[in-house]
Amino acid sequence: MTLQQLKYIVTLSKYKSINEAAKHLFISQPSLSNSIKDLEDELNINIFIRNNKGITITSEGLTFLSYARQIVEQSDLLENKYINNNLT
Repeated sequence: MTLQQLKYIVTLSKYKSINEAAKHLFISQPSLSNSIKDLEDELNINIFIRNNKGITITSEGLTFLSYARQIVEQSDLLENKYINNNLT
């Protein structure tokens, strides 16, 4: 599991479309799909259910998403505190 994959999960849950999330992440749709699938396989859970209308999050995915959001938010705080402040 990587921080990047967690960011992908959070973004995908926001847009509810692999194509839209991929556009906002500036990656290809297959790359996003593969990364999410790799994470699901690694953790042995289904975070999303995919269909031709987009994605829906599973109940297990909702729990995972709440943790992923916390980690991504903390990472953003660290970047803003230490990386972005050092640029000025």
